[in-house]
Amino acid sequence: MIGQTARRFLTAPALRRGLCSDSSRVQSAHQVFAALTKNRPVFRITKPVEVIREPSVFFKGLLRGIAQAKARIVLSSLYLGSDEPELVSALDRALAANQALRVDILLDCLRGTRSDSRGQSSATLLAPLVRKYGDERVRVAMYHTPALNGISKRVWPQRYNETFGLQHIKAYVFDDELIVSGANLSRDYFTNRQDRYLRIGESGLASYFVELVRAIASFSFILGSERNLAMPVGVPDPSRDPREFVAVANSVMTGFLGRAQAENSVTGDNIDEADTLAIPTVQMSQLGITQDEEHMREFFHITDTYARLHGCRNLMASAYFNFSDFHKHNVLRSSSRWDLLVASPRANGFFTASGISRYIPDMYSIIEHEFLKSARTCGRPDIAVEEYYRDGWTFHGKGVWCYLDQKSPQLTMIGSPNYGYRSIYCDLETQITLIPGTAGSQLREDLHQEALSLLSHSEMVTEAGLEKRIRGAPLWLYGLKPFILKKM
Repeated sequence: MIGQTARRFLTAPALRRGLCSDSSRVQSAHQVFAALTKNRPVFRITKPVEVIREPSVFFKGLLRGIAQAKARIVLSSLYLGSDEPELVSALDRALAANQALRVDILLDCLRGTRSDSRGQSSATLLAPLVRKYGDERVRVAMYHTPALNGISKRVWPQRYNETFGLQHIKAYVFDDELIVSGANLSRDYFTNRQDRYLRIGESGLASYFVELVRAIASFSFILGSERNLAMPVGVPDPSRDPREFVAVANSVMTGFLGRAQAENSVTGDNIDEADTLAIPTVQMSQLGITQDEEHMREFFHITDTYARLHGCRNLMASAYFNFSDFHKHNVLRSSSRWDLLVASPRANGFFTASGISRYIPDMYSIIEHEFLKSARTCGRPDIAVEEYYRDGWTFHGKGVWCYLDQKSPQLTMIGSPNYGYRSIYCDLETQITLIPGTAGSQLREDLHQEALSLLSHSEMVTEAGLEKRIRGAPLWLYGLKPFILKKM
């Protein structure tokens, strides 16, 4: 059943008041978004893309992929939950059954070595696999941000030191199959933490992510069999020599992205309108890589230009209402209609936190209120904010759905970015822009139903409602806003 929020999204006109529609010059999605394919790797997707909606199905897909893989498994995540031995057992069985199988795992060093109350961490779970099968078959890489170094490295405690920067890429490869998501590898992400997930069976795209993970691993700490961590030979320690580390990492990534583009470029002459196109982009600002930021800037420009003539509406989701100034500015100035979908306070991962973290949902409500006030000042009543709430669930979904018409999305973006300050300036991120071709009507419908499903658990909030909600917030919370905006 379609809820009120989904119904409003379906029926709201795509053309803003005061703009003139020119239907005589409507272009195909490939033509409209042609600029997004320039200077970036582009992959043609010839097999059906599966839109996964439920975390339990995502988990079953991971287990099936591990069990069926013959040559390669690549898991890239922020961390592996210390309460998640089932995945490790599945990897153990797969490695034992197939001597040709190689496993590459990429995690964040700070998050992956943070211990729980039992002294367990991602590193303690995975070290036995390295010990049993050797580092030639099992390679666990742990990326460490160069921003945490010197005195800061010694002073900042676990958990809080993660605010300096993280490995945030989420991609899961099993031979020639890729699952791209924003979900981490822990129990809540497999049960009641809503995210987004696409399964894509395209060998070239899968290989891109394999090589991306291995490129990052080449300048990351490598986990040894005794839980020891060591940098690859010749690579500086990012916490001791951050400047030299950045130079090495930038050289590796610049080379990887250059090769990926050269080997997977397309032109208007060799694009078939029936093709579904996948464009992966990477953001590593601390390492001097800003590909995804440039990609998003081009996307905002394209949709703004198109909307002036034909109308356009977009849905952008994030786990938190902490959009960067770059994203908020482009939404407010755009000629497109925008709906922003975020977690309600009760569906926020920090809602049950202790200490100062329990106030973070209130901080996001304050930021939401200020944004809607700005939208009103800018004369943008067509911009709406929806909050996701599902009893017993939290929300971690992120991405973009772009509707050039009133029927189904002609483009989606999916991956790890939350479209906040950290996504641009602190963390390692990647997302895929998927443009269905004329033969992709089922994919467009599936993406549309995915958006409606998320909106069916959502409710639109108003400036007045948010003002009432934040009325009792402590005054000192406002002083923390600059920190929250840049660190959470």
